[in-house]
Amino acid sequence: MKFLQRHRIASVAFVACAAITMSAQTNVLTWHNDNWRDGLNSTETVLTQANVNATQFGKVCSAVLDGQVFGQPLVVSSGGVNSVYVATENDTVYAVSGANCSVITSVSLLQTGEEAVQCGDVGGAKCHTISPIIGVLGTPVIDASTNTIYLVSESELNTGICAPTGKKKPASCFVHRFHALDLTTLAEKFNGPIAIAGSYQGVTFSSSLDIQRSGLLELSGVMSNGDNGIYIGFSEIDGVGTPGKSIPHGWVFGYDALNLAAVPYIWNSTPSGEGGGVWASGAGLAAGVDSPIGSTYVYLVTGDGDFTANTGGADYGDSFVKLTTNLSPSSYFTPFAQACMNPADQDFGSSGVMLIPDTGSRYYAIAASKQGVIYAMDRANPGGFTAPTNSTCPATGSNANQQYFQGSPHAYYTTPASWNSYLYYIPMSAAISRYPLNVGTKSICLFTPICTGNTIKSSVLFNYGTNLSLSSSGTTTGTALVWAVKGNGWPTAPTPGPAILYAFDAEHAVSKSIPELWDSTKCPTRDQIGNATKFVLPSIANGFVYLGAMDRTDSTFTRGELDVFGLTNAACN
Repeated sequence: MKFLQRHRIASVAFVACAAITMSAQTNVLTWHNDNWRDGLNSTETVLTQANVNATQFGKVCSAVLDGQVFGQPLVVSSGGVNSVYVATENDTVYAVSGANCSVITSVSLLQTGEEAVQCGDVGGAKCHTISPIIGVLGTPVIDASTNTIYLVSESELNTGICAPTGKKKPASCFVHRFHALDLTTLAEKFNGPIAIAGSYQGVTFSSSLDIQRSGLLELSGVMSNGDNGIYIGFSEIDGVGTPGKSIPHGWVFGYDALNLAAVPYIWNSTPSGEGGGVWASGAGLAAGVDSPIGSTYVYLVTGDGDFTANTGGADYGDSFVKLTTNLSPSSYFTPFAQACMNPADQDFGSSGVMLIPDTGSRYYAIAASKQGVIYAMDRANPGGFTAPTNSTCPATGSNANQQYFQGSPHAYYTTPASWNSYLYYIPMSAAISRYPLNVGTKSICLFTPICTGNTIKSSVLFNYGTNLSLSSSGTTTGTALVWAVKGNGWPTAPTPGPAILYAFDAEHAVSKSIPELWDSTKCPTRDQIGNATKFVLPSIANGFVYLGAMDRTDSTFTRGELDVFGLTNAACN
């Protein structure tokens, strides 16, 4: 098939905001800023608790894009100017000026005779996951050393046997492609793109059954030839299969970053069963060493599915799984109530894994479930599985070798963030909670690693699937900010609704509450944002905040929007 690549290179100059002098340049190259997935930019020297207010801070500009934006915008700074990379559900990648929102260049990833996937053509014709089209869904990853952005697109053929007929298209009509694009030209490189394909223990991957929701992960020197590896997670698309019988599996692929055509590492979460999707509300796969003298591993949590690992099987439904860098299971943790969680759709893997930045003699991973339970696992020895003490539901019992507690009566569809020995979390339809972390040399509470007795919360309640970002200038007083977006979680909601960006004081407490500093409704005309998408995550870099959304003027719900915020002299209106 002939590959048709469409570029649009605008003859625009990068225009820096004269009001801001960047003393240090920070890149945002991966989901939640780093492979720990702690969501922190600790080198933000421009935005502070003193100047993020309605008088000094607000919307700078916006760019309308050809598709909705679900992945986190990524930022590469050079010469004091930010370039923002955004991928859309129409399978287009944009490089946008981070100061004035002009499009620098863009490329369509669709080949001849293709279109982005129509949500009604997959998932049993249910469009609860993404609507109305599915393209680039997971957050890309950037390797600044090779000037490359890596991402996965999904498309469907619309000619020949794949032409629209009103009947379900054959599975061969759908394809996920893995791309390596040059950051400057957005041209394909390293033998890309390649169609993602493979099998594991007799099970074959099918693009018609799965979506690529989780953020991509890059690890240095992990391939057999010493090249870097790019890891990609997949889960079933909503509406495929029968729960408890035939839900498609979760998958992880590990590709050679310098040769996409090389045979990848592959892991399937439930090769002898069903379910076990790797979606984590869009969180990136986490990675890091498991102890002070340990090796690097990939960490993830699966959603629902069969579980047989405790009896020598290879099925890891509702499990925290620790994988070697060649994707062999090393160890795991599974809640004692898994047999009750699975049929009730109470995913352990509804949120992503965050690794507490390496401190002390034991290194921890944090994740939460739809049951509202927060789990803290020892990365070196996650705990395995302890059978319940009864044989009916609800299950009773206890879990070995980790801390767990009821963080909320509501489900978690979010990954926590961490700053200066604090943990920040948002359950569905609830407030931000801030927990002290007990990970230093001096114990501050009876529990390890999360202290639950001195929790403070925001007065603002958030919607379905709110992820957090943090910015600070190290631990300097007056610089730590929590950023969160309130929205209706499209397409879970019946109609799109506007996003609201919030900034909170991450450091202080006022009347046992997290103080709000600013939100985009304070100046509703100047600071108006596009409509919200699920699991949206703002990026903070060099005095600006970048947020993906839907074009609020588009009645077809197919266009996207990049909104940019920063210090401004514009009047509040």
